[in-house]
Amino acid sequence: MVKKRVFLLAMTLLFAFVFASLVSATNLEIYAKTIQGSAITDLNEPAVFELTIKNLGETDNFDIYSLVGIDISPGNFTLRRDETNTIEIKAMPQEYLASTKEPINFEYKIKDSKEDIQAEKLTMNIIGLKDAFQIDAEDLNPKSENTKITLRNRLNYKFDELKISITSNFFSYEDKFPLNPMEAKQITIPVDVEKLKRSTAGSYLVNIGLEVSGVKTSTESMIKFLEQEGIETTENKEGFLIKRIEISKINVGNTLKNVEITTQKNILSYLFTTFNAVPAETKINGLTVEYTWRKELIPNDKLEVVVKTNWFYPIIIIIFAAVLFILIRRSVEVDLILRKQVSYVKTRGGEFALKVTIKAKAKTFIERINITDKLPPLVELYERYGAISPDKIDLRNKRLEWNIESLNEREERIFSYIIYSKIGVVGKFELPKARAVYEKSGRMKGAESNRSFFINQPKV
Repeated sequence: MVKKRVFLLAMTLLFAFVFASLVSATNLEIYAKTIQGSAITDLNEPAVFELTIKNLGETDNFDIYSLVGIDISPGNFTLRRDETNTIEIKAMPQEYLASTKEPINFEYKIKDSKEDIQAEKLTMNIIGLKDAFQIDAEDLNPKSENTKITLRNRLNYKFDELKISITSNFFSYEDKFPLNPMEAKQITIPVDVEKLKRSTAGSYLVNIGLEVSGVKTSTESMIKFLEQEGIETTENKEGFLIKRIEISKINVGNTLKNVEITTQKNILSYLFTTFNAVPAETKINGLTVEYTWRKELIPNDKLEVVVKTNWFYPIIIIIFAAVLFILIRRSVEVDLILRKQVSYVKTRGGEFALKVTIKAKAKTFIERINITDKLPPLVELYERYGAISPDKIDLRNKRLEWNIESLNEREERIFSYIIYSKIGVVGKFELPKARAVYEKSGRMKGAESNRSFFINQPKV
């Protein structure tokens, strides 16, 4: 039992001695200041710290190092007793830490020639090249002609030559320039106005390429295309006989918009109107016809309606109707009415014979009247006439003429003659029209009779 207690006491003293040797430290007073707190692994650029050290002990040589995967340089320095010195150290993560890409707290040690150690801590960011910059894009609106991209150096590190390329739906840009520590550079970039007009509001991706000392990387940002509503309406009218109206609505904003165009026509012009597009709706309200077109417009899209009314057609119809009216009026308001009748006449020899009667009745006073009638083929003229004999008989041309000096209003004259044929006629036998030429109020006018015919039925 006593031996056991002696063993435990010896072990305790040994542990205390070892622990005391481990915790022994140099007698240094250290103040740390961060100069460049980020290590850029892509460029092998270390973090930089400034250490202000005061030696409270004896003059000695000191080594600086880390056991957690951080390479520190310079690795040693000398301080005299009570001397204060400022040294700049660089800290670079080893390969297995380079992919960490996050802030780390690491311990570094300072050891003197007696193997006494003093441990301190620093904080360092491990970043890639793209993390060295903050990129902000200015909002766009449909009337923007350019945009501004702000590139900010987040580090206390100077980039002697930075190559940058920026692309998006609306623009493309390339340049190279130096960028001082913590400097913010504003880049003005012209935008493609036509693409802007055709795009809808929302957020759009901006691709950014960066190159420093042959090391390339890329990153992304977002640019916001602000909402703006706007419909631009235009109306053009042209033409007289062919009247053309062009109405258009253009979406000059950057949001989807439902639009409609409405026009009216009276019931007459409706018949002669055409459109370049079929109306979505047609309403007839009394003597008015209303047409409506509708469409959903994307940015820079338009609804265009062309209404064409051709007044040539109604003019032609009016002219035709006027001519027809004149003709009808002339036929209705003739000054001389001729009526031609035919009747069967029995003969002793049994020949086919017809009596032709022409009645001429004046509706108003007319004078110098000449009435002519022609004999049909295959017949002969029987030289016996009614009360008024023809004034001229042209048997060669089978033509009869009567001349009357004048006729008073409602006065009527009757002319008759007989024709015969030795050849039997069966069926319909038609006679030519009688015609008259006369003078009224110093103007020559004309008239003609009705058609007349006789149907001869064969005897059974």
